[in-house]
Amino acid sequence: MNVKAILVDDEPLALQHLAEELEQIGGWEIIGKYRNPKTALEHLDKDRPHVLFLDIEMPEMNGIQVAEQALEICPKVIIVFVTVYEEYAVKAFELSAQDYILKPLHPDRLIKMTSRVFQQLQHRKNILSSSNKSVKVHMFRSLQFERSDQAPVTPRWKTWKAQELFAFLLHYRGKPVRKQMLLDQLWSDIEWKKGMTQLYTAIYQIRKLLQEERINIEIANCDEGYRLDLNDTDLDIEDWEKRLIKVSNITEKNLRMHTELAGLYRGDYLAEYSYIWTETEKRRLRALWLQHIKQIADYFIGRNQDEEAARHYLHVQNVIPQEETIYFELMLIFARLGDRDSVEKQYVLLAAMLRQHFDIYPKREIQIWFSNWQRIAYRQE
Repeated sequence: MNVKAILVDDEPLALQHLAEELEQIGGWEIIGKYRNPKTALEHLDKDRPHVLFLDIEMPEMNGIQVAEQALEICPKVIIVFVTVYEEYAVKAFELSAQDYILKPLHPDRLIKMTSRVFQQLQHRKNILSSSNKSVKVHMFRSLQFERSDQAPVTPRWKTWKAQELFAFLLHYRGKPVRKQMLLDQLWSDIEWKKGMTQLYTAIYQIRKLLQEERINIEIANCDEGYRLDLNDTDLDIEDWEKRLIKVSNITEKNLRMHTELAGLYRGDYLAEYSYIWTETEKRRLRALWLQHIKQIADYFIGRNQDEEAARHYLHVQNVIPQEETIYFELMLIFARLGDRDSVEKQYVLLAAMLRQHFDIYPKREIQIWFSNWQRIAYRQE
């Protein structure tokens, strides 16, 4: 199948020359040649080309502006700039242009560009033909990719900023995020121009990694910023919350489903990173999980199965050791079981955790409860 292309250049001779050179190389189907960029944009949505060739210096709209609008209309279109100006290369890099070709045109350079474009299109085809629905992105505890029948793996990011940028766009998935917001959050410590350059570089690195990993997530240019689209890729926090909302009250028949669902919470939202912007979502998801765990524990306690309730709370303590309420819940359970050593151990652990992380003592009501419990427990010896 030939690769469909639209060509845009305000100079008719340059437009015709490019078309002839591409036809000479072969494999191309020129479906439109336009001197007016606005006319080209009108045909873009209807014709859906694979590639859009753009001159940069044109009246009314320059090629950079055309590319920005084209990517909003048709996010998957491949952009190739053909120009006499070198200074727009950085801006083209921001838009993840496939190539930046300087005039006058040389056949060898066009052949090299053709090879790159064809390889990218074949790569996209491979992604679509592979089992993308089996890919899941993890955000509980750390940022990882998982394929079916394989353990989750941490991507090899070029830089820490590329990783955080991807996580930030994933956090706002499906919504446009303006470049200024990204600069304020991720590059507030450097001057604006350098920040923009690093932003463009990180976007390029993310797109390249997603292509290499064959993950059908797209980062589209839109509204002076970017939008991350998951497409058919699963996200662990979304799947978990949807299942949690749908699941019915705990019964003997669905108990296993509830316990499995509780076990999917591998850790707090992006807990391995110190991203300040995660805190609100981290607290929200943790509260949902703790509420669910308490429902499971209450189910067991109501059936005089305190050991099972304790097992679930100990799991929480292992995942989120800073959760103060769990220690007291365990103290109450072990007190009912008559396990004095475990009650005292939980109090010691609570006091040590609070001292280490918050430099405070246990709440006064817990101190009073523990003191009263000790007096009764030791009196019974």
